[in-house]
Amino acid sequence: MYDEIGEMAKSLERRRDQLLKELKKLDEEYKKGKIDKESYEVKRKEIERTIVEVMDRLAQMRFLMGQA
Repeated sequence: MYDEIGEMAKSLERRRDQLLKELKKLDEEYKKGKIDKESYEVKRKEIERTIVEVMDRLAQMRFLMGQA
């Protein structure tokens, strides 16, 4: 059971890192004028919401593993 939880936590950490890279890339594209403000804000909120969900699940996994 702990192995499964550990693997899930690692997967969530990878997803979090991927989302943070996406957020950084989005910021760079916006600063360069490649996307308009409205599209930027919508996509940024979407990514941020997903990051919050991933971090919540990650906190749950860590709690279950006794690392809270």
